[in-house]
Order: sequence, then C-alpha cells, then structure tokens
Amino acid sequence: MADAVNGNHDELSAGDKIASVMQIVETLEYPELLRLRDLIAEEYKQKVAVARESVIAEMQTKLQHLGMSLDDVIAAQQKRKRRRSQVVPPRYLSPEGKTWSGRGPSPKWIRELEEAGGNREDYLIKEEG
Repeated sequence: MADAVNGNHDELSAGDKIASVMQIVETLEYPELLRLRDLIAEEYKQKVAVARESVIAEMQTKLQHLGMSLDDVIAAQQKRKRRRSQVVPPRYLSPEGKTWSGRGPSPKWIRELEEAGGNREDYLIKEEG
C-alpha cells in the first residue's frame, strides 16, 4: 500500500488500487466526496471516448479487411430488422374475440377449447374472397 501513496500505481492489482482509493475516500468529508465524484465522472467520460475511438478504429480495420463498409453493416442490420417486424395476421378467433396467428406456442384459450373436446380448425378465420 505504501507504493500507492508514493505514486507507484502500475505494479498494483486493480483490487489493491481500489483498496488504496477507498482508504483515502474514507477520510474525505462530504464536499470533498462531491468534488471527487465530479472528477471521476469526467475521467470516466474521457476513458469512454478513448475506448469508443479505439473500437471504431478496430472495427473499421476489420471491415476493410473484409472489403466492407459501415454502410454495408447498417444495410444488413436494417434488412434483418424489417423481416422480424412483419405483422402476421391472426388465423384463429375465439368465441370471446381473442386471436392467435398460429405461430409459436398455442394460447391458453386454444388449449382450453381443445381440452374440452373442441377442434382448433373450428376457430380458423375463413379467408374472404
């Protein structure tokens, strides 16, 4: 811990660094803690900005190696989103007006009707035309 006070921080583990800081924090008064909070927030913002730049540069390099651009990635993502957001019309209608598309697990109302001896095809919505 003496190394932390004397400025030799690089050789300390993250846990030791945090323990050293906490020893100091415990001695601070409220106004000093507020100032420390602001300083840490500013340092955090700077570290995030540097990390973002690093990630962006790394991703640009990887995309260039693949012969792609960021626009290619965005376009692929938008295509993927469009397919997922398709609204599927209901195929089944309960006597109470509840609907089900026929996809995924059957809803409780269909299961209850079938358990009572009903047939789900009886609740199939007839296509007009």
